[in-house]
Amino acid sequence: MRYGLGIDTGGTYTDAVIFDFNDKTVVASAKSITVKEDLTVGICGAIDGLPAELLPEVRLVALSTTLATNACVEGKGSRAKLVMIGCDEEIAARYGREYGLPETGNIIFLDGGHDQQGEVKREPDWNLLKDRVEECRHETDGFAVVELWGIRNPDFERKAKTLITGWTGVQTVCGCELTGEINSLKRAASALLNAQLVPIIKDFLTAVKTSLERKNVRASLVIVRGDGSLMSEEFAGNNPVETLLCGPAASVAGGLHLSGEKDCVIVDMGGTTSDIAVVKNGIPKLTREGAQVGTWRTGIQSILIDTVGLGGDSLIRHRTDNGLSIGPGRAAPLSWMAARWPSALGSLEALYRSGKRDEIPLCEYLYAIRDIADEVFYTAAEKDIVGALGGGPLNMTELADAMNCSIVEIRTKRLEQHGVIQRCGLTPTDIMHLTGDFTGWDRNAARLGAAIMAHQIGASVDDVIRMVGEHVKEKLYCSIVKMLMEDGDESLLKSGISGQIDSLMRKSFRQKRHAAKNRTEGAEFLECGFSTPATLVGIGAPIHLYLPDVAKALGAAFVVPKNAGVANAVGAITGNVMVEESVLIRPQYAPAGITGYRAFSSLGNQVFHGREDAVEWAKKTAYEMVGKSAVERGAEELKIFVKVDDSEADISASYASGLSASVGSPAIGDEGASADDARDPGSAASIATEPRRPGPNSRLLIETVVTAQAIGKIKWT
Repeated sequence: MRYGLGIDTGGTYTDAVIFDFNDKTVVASAKSITVKEDLTVGICGAIDGLPAELLPEVRLVALSTTLATNACVEGKGSRAKLVMIGCDEEIAARYGREYGLPETGNIIFLDGGHDQQGEVKREPDWNLLKDRVEECRHETDGFAVVELWGIRNPDFERKAKTLITGWTGVQTVCGCELTGEINSLKRAASALLNAQLVPIIKDFLTAVKTSLERKNVRASLVIVRGDGSLMSEEFAGNNPVETLLCGPAASVAGGLHLSGEKDCVIVDMGGTTSDIAVVKNGIPKLTREGAQVGTWRTGIQSILIDTVGLGGDSLIRHRTDNGLSIGPGRAAPLSWMAARWPSALGSLEALYRSGKRDEIPLCEYLYAIRDIADEVFYTAAEKDIVGALGGGPLNMTELADAMNCSIVEIRTKRLEQHGVIQRCGLTPTDIMHLTGDFTGWDRNAARLGAAIMAHQIGASVDDVIRMVGEHVKEKLYCSIVKMLMEDGDESLLKSGISGQIDSLMRKSFRQKRHAAKNRTEGAEFLECGFSTPATLVGIGAPIHLYLPDVAKALGAAFVVPKNAGVANAVGAITGNVMVEESVLIRPQYAPAGITGYRAFSSLGNQVFHGREDAVEWAKKTAYEMVGKSAVERGAEELKIFVKVDDSEADISASYASGLSASVGSPAIGDEGASADDARDPGSAASIATEPRRPGPNSRLLIETVVTAQAIGKIKWT
């Protein structure tokens, strides 16, 4: 038998499955709580739930995780510094925040760099770079380097990386190593985010390997990429940004495998987020703009996922209008907190008996994940906060008393962002304890939290339970409708859904939910609604509680397949390696016409006199690049496909006539002149003495893109 072990580490649960590659079936599955302070607890706990006699037979371990995605949604990550070469500081200041970049004062700018053709404009001042790096090296965990035209010539990016690594010893990444995106701000976001995620993914991989050693599992280790394909652990450790959305990508693959559906909308509800993807004819839609999560807009290829900050651990808060908000922030459930620290139940009881009301959240607690007493990066006040939490979780009032200050003086944002402390609060998971849909932890803590929340908004506990359920369903409904609208009109991906349409979506859901009730005087004469022929496929442990009503409101069929709760782990173990590499060829135009061709790749660029030579070099280079990339990701038995795509533009007859006269060659579209003849100044057609007027279908070559795709099986031990 050929067995594989799939592991998915989510924000709340760690799932594991043993998969039989001969029968293509899930042999066994198990779940365990994810403990962020020690990921081995959740991983070992999940493995312990699998048949011990099968573990020695495992020869492949495949991983997926939402850790990177959750870090983006929650604004967390390590301390990284961005270096931008030849980039306009004013442009970065004006538009950088749209891509997730920091204020320009926190970016190192260097003049110089290459031009659009990859030629050196000016060598950067490397001494200035050294001075700037030295200023921040003690408060920086990693560096990211991006040059304006680094995609045309990566030499300066790579030199900066070598220098910074030599000066500091910390990991440095180049934008050219991650994406060929022409937008320099998007490349900068990709590189900076990669630098921030390196420690998160390395800790995850270390925890996995430690857990496997404890369980005597010796097998190849791979991890899912954001496009659903696989990569080796070594590659993932250096390129963690490629794990962005890998959890949702694995869930899509798992949902398709488990449900057998071909035209569907996959809805994966986890602990921190709900992820939605559109699948047509069995193929998930890929994003053209690069992965976008939270405030980050990257150039990393991924499945097109709409990630919503809504899950079992979404933080529930009261609003000033006596309503409730859910997410996008995450909190550990109160029921979990009391199960881990039983003394916290007494604090909840005291808070409930006090009968306090306040505009700020009262029933939220903080606890310390790690000590920072010896870290110079943090302020004395931040260290005092962590020290006060050393004995266990405290609510904000208790924390203020311990620090002898007022609540408004306490600043916890950075500590939460860096994963130093964690927030606990009322969540949908607590509500599930009250409805009996989940019984894993302390129900009394969930009851007290809901009662405190009910008092804050002047409602009953039953009202809170109903409001939370309806809010989650409405948010899922609106997110699915939005995703389908964007699928029908891709311009909405850039322009966004207007406030009026958003209001209409919410109104339509509420009308559908109340349609069964008797009409009363004053009922609205206009009813609105949305529907879809696609099947809704529900993935994730809590999804069965919400998806049926959402599907009914959409007039859609739905399915929650067997093993839906561990679909991410199934998707991880059933993937393959898939890699693409491209080489760009641009004609060099002058008043006399095309003077040559320049080919650009991530390895460098070359100049050619004829187009045929340029294309052949590009095909060979792309083939070699994609083969090397696939092997680096852990693939074998490769199949490589190469395609050549020309991008052309229509030109007016008057322009084409002028071009023909100046070049002295027939225009494309004339009889007797082929497209290749007209593009290649070295051809016989290019030395014709009598220029002719162009035909009606004249075309101008803009660029040629040579793309190589490699598909292979992951190498087994």
